[in-house]
Amino acid sequence: MTQGRKFTPWIGWALVIALFVVFVWGLQRRSSLEASGQKAVQMLFVPSVEQGTLVRRGDELARFVRADSGLTLRSQVPTSYAAVIEALGAGQADVAWIPAFAYVLANARYGAEARLQVVRSVDRYGVIVTRNGPGEPERLENLVDQKVAFPATIKGRLRAMLVELLDEYAPGWIEVPVADDKQAVWFLAERRDGVVAAASRHVASGPHDRVGDGRKELEYDRPGTLLETRIVHRTEQAAPELSKVYYGSILTRSDSGIDRLEDLNGKTFAFSDETSTSGHIFARALLQRNKVELGHIFFAGGHPNAVQAGEDGKVAGGAAFYSPPSAANERDGTKVGDARFLILKNMDDQDRRDEFLEKVRVLALTDPIPNDVCCVRRGFPESTWRQFEESLHRFLETPDGQGAFYDLVAGVAAAPCTDADFDDFRDALKRTGVSASKLLEDAEAKLERRKAKGGGGS
Repeated sequence: MTQGRKFTPWIGWALVIALFVVFVWGLQRRSSLEASGQKAVQMLFVPSVEQGTLVRRGDELARFVRADSGLTLRSQVPTSYAAVIEALGAGQADVAWIPAFAYVLANARYGAEARLQVVRSVDRYGVIVTRNGPGEPERLENLVDQKVAFPATIKGRLRAMLVELLDEYAPGWIEVPVADDKQAVWFLAERRDGVVAAASRHVASGPHDRVGDGRKELEYDRPGTLLETRIVHRTEQAAPELSKVYYGSILTRSDSGIDRLEDLNGKTFAFSDETSTSGHIFARALLQRNKVELGHIFFAGGHPNAVQAGEDGKVAGGAAFYSPPSAANERDGTKVGDARFLILKNMDDQDRRDEFLEKVRVLALTDPIPNDVCCVRRGFPESTWRQFEESLHRFLETPDGQGAFYDLVAGVAAAPCTDADFDDFRDALKRTGVSASKLLEDAEAKLERRKAKGGGGS
């Protein structure tokens, strides 16, 4: 009894101190949540694919994050890109997965901060490009002891295949190291350092689709590059690559009689969304550069809608995102990684899929565009972000997480990034001649009209 009475005060004080610590921690946590403006982290996705899929997969991510870290996450899909941007500005969104163009606007207007960039897996072929004209190399065998501009960005299996080709058919070839595909073709076009050929990546998704490579990237600075050069060889096999860029595409029906961009003059055309980088901004820039004067245009309200409008024959052409096919596309029978995939994945019959691919083809590709960005609103607590980011990466380590992430943003991973990573993209936007602010204002006006009619907007 004596010993019990002796230790009871210490036990009591320990309990008091413990309760006080828990109380203080609770106040601090409550204060942190209140400072963030809301108790649950609001995560938004743009309506880029079928909304039901985004809602279902977003909820899966939210449940995992809560179970993994205790962080309450609410996933939402507003009705437009503009609505997501405005939600970041109004503090109604904490985390948003948005295209690069939307991020640049959100950063300029509301101080949104880039934190992660979507990484995608694509299967690329390698090509060797030479100049057109008399006396120019027409085959790999003509490159013996000749200089070849070789991009440092071509690595791994793809580089090995191109080197193997050159070693076999052009012994003694000399590598001229350059930064990227665009610079390689520029060295070729200018005959810089005696370069007579250039290595590049080849982007294509089927026998009926047009191609894009380093020559396309040089078109902005040097119109006519495609005509001045030619592909003399392409690797027989593709190699998987991790990529932080994608493209916009111009699509049309195979039986439309449209074989060149110029054939779209005066025709009805569907863009995906006013503020879509691939489905409008870069696609419009491509058409303008080729002096295409469209007839009636309209915005379809999403990438699959633009593709579907083309298949139905409602328009002569449409614009949507483009990514080269991956191994997953080959396994599941969809065969392509571009916007057509969004329609193909809902088809169970492979014959129907093949028929669709025969009917709708890619006519042309835009310049490369940075993949989607995960950004946070201004003032979002750093500790909360770290909590979310750590849970997200653990989510991506699971098979279910990989499937969900692919459905949400077509990605296989998320790499750290900063605002400075998008400076080159800002410069490219300026070259398009498209006013970002005007586009957003138009989109906001459309959103307000929709709200006034009872259509909602968030």
